[in-house]
Amino acid sequence: MTSIDEKIKQALSEEYQQIIDENDKIDANPFKQMQIGFKGKMAWMYILVMVFSAGFAFMMFYSIYQFYNETELKSVIGWGVSIIVFGLVTQMAKMWLWSEMGRNRVIREIKVLELQIAQLTKQLKK
Repeated sequence: MTSIDEKIKQALSEEYQQIIDENDKIDANPFKQMQIGFKGKMAWMYILVMVFSAGFAFMMFYSIYQFYNETELKSVIGWGVSIIVFGLVTQMAKMWLWSEMGRNRVIREIKVLELQIAQLTKQLKK
C-alpha cells in the first residue's frame, strides 16, 4: 500500500498545480500580498488604514520638525509626546496590515488544503 503522500501526489491535477504556482508567487512577494488585499472584500478598510497611517506618519514628521525647532520646555514636552503618540498609531496601523496579510495567507493555504482533500477524495472513490 502506498503512503498518503503518494496518494496526494497522484490526485494532483494540472489545475491544482496552477493554483499552487500562483499561490507560491503571491507568498514570495509581500507587495503582491498587499495587492491581493486591496482587491478583496476588505479593500475599503485597507485604503482607510493606509490613508490614516500616511496622515499620522506625516504628523509624526511634522512633530519631529517642531520638536527640534522649539525653545520652550513646555512646548518641547508637548511635541515629544505627540511624536510618541503619532509613532505608536502609525505602527499599530502597520501591524494591522501585516496581520491581515498573514490571515489572508493562511486562508489561501486552507483553500489549497481543501482542494487537496477534494482531489484525494475523488481519487479514492474511483
